[in-house]
Amino acid sequence: MTLKHLRLALGMAILHMTPVIVMAAEHKPIKPVSGYVCMALDAPDSVMMNFDHPIPLQTEPRDGAPMIAPALGVLPVATNVPETNGYVQSMNLAFKTGWVPAKYVKPYAKVHPGNTCTPYVMDDGKLGFVFGH
Repeated sequence: MTLKHLRLALGMAILHMTPVIVMAAEHKPIKPVSGYVCMALDAPDSVMMNFDHPIPLQTEPRDGAPMIAPALGVLPVATNVPETNGYVQSMNLAFKTGWVPAKYVKPYAKVHPGNTCTPYVMDDGKLGFVFGH
């Protein structure tokens, strides 16, 4: 083995043993989402931990409507759309609106006392949140 190959092998061994740290790029909030407030899911553990049947974001405000996606744990809820058939209007991270069962949704500050949350449009064009206390 030549000195060049030895250095390469040693370098590869060191890199292999060094932990790799990967961090997601942090997105910046651009503007608050008008007409929405932060709410939080607050349901019994048996409901929250049921990964086969998560609390849904549905296409319509009715039982049995198709699911768009599981509801976010912290979610924006429309302030200008009344509760309909026991559902509140929310959205997913791509701003697709849908409906979540109101019985599982509580004001963010009631679930997380002393903390604040505001839904924002982020610099990548997706939904995000700004948290404070």
